Amino acid sequence: MKIVEDFKQMGIAKVDDKKRITLETLLKKFKMLTHTPINDFEVFIGDNGDILLRPRTTISTRELWVHQNPEILRSIQRGMRDIKEGQVTKVKNLEGLDKFFEKL
Repeated sequence: MKIVEDFKQMGIAKVDDKKRITLETLLKKFKMLTHTPINDFEVFIGDNGDILLRPRTTISTRELWVHQNPEILRSIQRGMRDIKEGQVTKVKNLEGLDKFFEKL
């Protein structure tokens, strides 16, 4: 597999007596990963010896169907984008919610 990505140096990880490194402090510097539960890493080693660790997380079986249905996933992503852009309709009470759904 050919991997073409830009990399930033995040620091230096020392190797301990058992040839292990700790990534926790380095991962905290990378904001995207601070709130993402990381279960494991895919490991890639390049021809020149570079090591790429790609973080992975699990998806619960209850939520897996969303990721298996591209149409549903796009719809959710579109809704999240609408929310981010402020394109929302606020409903004050349940009666208003019923009227809102009738208009749809």
